[in-house]
Amino acid sequence: MSKRFGWIKDGLDAKDRIQKNSLKERASKENAHTRKLREAVQADEQTRINNYSEGYCYGCSKTDQVLSTLIYACAECMEKRGTEGIMCLVAKKNNYELCDICAQWKLAQVWQINISFCNSCMRRVFRIHKNYRKTGGRKTAPDEILKRKIGKDMNAILGSGVTRDQTKDQSFALG
Repeated sequence: MSKRFGWIKDGLDAKDRIQKNSLKERASKENAHTRKLREAVQADEQTRINNYSEGYCYGCSKTDQVLSTLIYACAECMEKRGTEGIMCLVAKKNNYELCDICAQWKLAQVWQINISFCNSCMRRVFRIHKNYRKTGGRKTAPDEILKRKIGKDMNAILGSGVTRDQTKDQSFALG
């Protein structure tokens, strides 16, 4: 922090003091969450990373120098590779999403996961993302193509896929 005003007791005005305190608070919260995640990751043999950044690569299943990253993976790819190398399941996507492992669009079966990749697997993911951006990005998703063909009311025209008889509450169907 720079001292903007020399006549204030600690050299910080109210703005600087608030900023400094908020940074300390944010750092303490991040540290607690990060510490819990790191302890869980380091306790597991498959996800452990040593001091030389060597660990288990989720892409090719070898022990090498790795980088931890967030990717989207479909259920089929996760089933093929197993769940041992997954550090954390972040979120499940309910729309079309591009799987970063098999490079195919999947609907409602794609998870955002935190894993470790070696350099060669990271290059493979980089090439997938490069092609994704080159072809138009999100515009090439199957649901976006349907939206352009049918229009903005795609769900109203095609239906959401759930009819009244398929819901959990069947009380209205009894008559």
